[in-house]
Amino acid sequence: MKKTLFATAIVALTAIIITGCATQATTPVKEASGATLWAQNCARCHNSRAVTSYSDAQWEVAMLHMRVRANLTAVEHKKILEFIQSGNP
Repeated sequence: MKKTLFATAIVALTAIIITGCATQATTPVKEASGATLWAQNCARCHNSRAVTSYSDAQWEVAMLHMRVRANLTAVEHKKILEFIQSGNP
């Protein structure tokens, strides 16, 4: 009984410590703009290129591939795509 209670207390304490030490280094997705998300997720690997170098349809295809490769959420994908496409005439 005491061993079980002690083990449970250790697990709970460890979970609290881990959760308390976790910090969110990036802006939450709900608050982040497409430009911020692009800087956090795309600019790390890609040089900046003119958004007019691709059509909106071509950006959609590229973003579908990168959504998978960069493990983007649907919200992040949508915001980044809207940001990129906003620069196309």
